[in-house]
Amino acid sequence: MGQQIDFLLQSAELSIVEFDIHIRTEMKTFNRRLSCYVMSYIKKGEAKLRVGKDEYMLLPGTVVIIPPYIEHDHYKETEEETIFLWCHFTYEIGNALDVLKIFNLPITFKLTNSEEFEKVFLEYKNISFTEDFLIKTILKKAKSHEILYLLLKSIMNSHEESFERNHSQGFISILTQIVTNPEKELSLQELSNQFHLHPTYISNRFKELFGKSPMHVQREMKIDRARKLLISTEMSITEIAHAVGYPAIPGFTRLFKNYVGISPTQFRNLNKKWSDSPPVNI
Repeated sequence: MGQQIDFLLQSAELSIVEFDIHIRTEMKTFNRRLSCYVMSYIKKGEAKLRVGKDEYMLLPGTVVIIPPYIEHDHYKETEEETIFLWCHFTYEIGNALDVLKIFNLPITFKLTNSEEFEKVFLEYKNISFTEDFLIKTILKKAKSHEILYLLLKSIMNSHEESFERNHSQGFISILTQIVTNPEKELSLQELSNQFHLHPTYISNRFKELFGKSPMHVQREMKIDRARKLLISTEMSITEIAHAVGYPAIPGFTRLFKNYVGISPTQFRNLNKKWSDSPPVNI
């Protein structure tokens, strides 16, 4: 299973949506629900977190990781100065699957390598303001992965028994098959025959573990690949349809339009128009 998880992690794309270091004497964030992960590290002071009926006291050295779409309150009850290092991020395979669902991440935990984490976070922040494209593109990406590595390493050191979810080899194998060959025809009956499990159980358990059914994940990965091919290649719509596993254009066009809102041709023309537009002087 270790090799398959390694493959899935390498297939995922880490994107830090926004980040900063804040000094607050007041904080009142209630009923927040974002489409990305919320990471907050308390460097100094204190704050509180409420997720459902659970309330957490956040002290220096504590990290909060809130999964996407989980409603939460993040607030302060004192006027003491609190310093937060925070970021919002996604870690997805093909814009279809949150790869961190493989792991049983705690909502809060104590960071075991605070000095190193603060150093790398500050380096990432400083790199973001450089005009050197090599540093900004390559080193910034490396530092973002280093931030995630330090967080996961700290969790493994203190919560090793609950780090991985209770996955069976079969469901990791199913996910790996989809990620490896999203264009390959897939049916629940075929998976049932392969893993000797009932089709309904496979679909329900897969969705419980990863948030979506295997067919849903596969369709979204096909659409992601089609979008990239439409933007980055001169392949015809027919060739792209075949590349993502659709021998007939109507079926591919219908699926693409259901997910993207416009046809593949319209999508390509729209992106070509944007890329051909001259820069705007402000």
